[in-house]
Amino acid sequence: MVEAYETDIASILEGDKYGNNIVSLYNPLNYIGAEDTDDATWVRIVMGASEGDMSMFTSLNLQIAMLNAGIDAEIEWQWNGGHVPSEIFGNSLALYVDQMYGEYVEGAATIEKAAAETQTTNGTATEATGTDISSWVNYEDVTSVSFSLADAVAYRTNGASKAIPGFDVIGYGQEDYVFGNTEQDARHWDTYLLEIFQTYADVLSPLFNQG
Repeated sequence: MVEAYETDIASILEGDKYGNNIVSLYNPLNYIGAEDTDDATWVRIVMGASEGDMSMFTSLNLQIAMLNAGIDAEIEWQWNGGHVPSEIFGNSLALYVDQMYGEYVEGAATIEKAAAETQTTNGTATEATGTDISSWVNYEDVTSVSFSLADAVAYRTNGASKAIPGFDVIGYGQEDYVFGNTEQDARHWDTYLLEIFQTYADVLSPLFNQG
């Protein structure tokens, strides 16, 4: 894996046919709040908490950059949501667009979300049908629910078809083919992670190669 990283990073640093480092070129953080950028008025980021293709902190970094640029940026991590999470709790993209239009367009009508109604029954089920997570979630204090990093990783990778992208993600297929080429459809790109692999190889190697 480290050899693959080294090869990929060297290739990326060489630049594309125009001499551009494609990772830097396609990094949105280079453009949010920049002097020559016309920033969006509002942005809503919706991401599944069990998303397997990118780190959750990538979306958080984007929101922070947008907030620092004065953008009305909301982020929503949906519990048990996957690659394309469904809207929940009466939310929808159409509703949010209407709300933002009413807030930021002069003369537009203000749109209010319908008030929630108390649910007294769980459909037709006679007992709980969800996943029982009580064995690994600490909820003694409901105001400060917590779980271990190992359990969070197990949750995110349950049923996943690839390793958890805790720090890095490989550029797969149609989603960001700019990071691959005609012979190689996946590419490691995180230079900082490569430095960690190289510096702490003696510590990480046993962890990555257990049985």
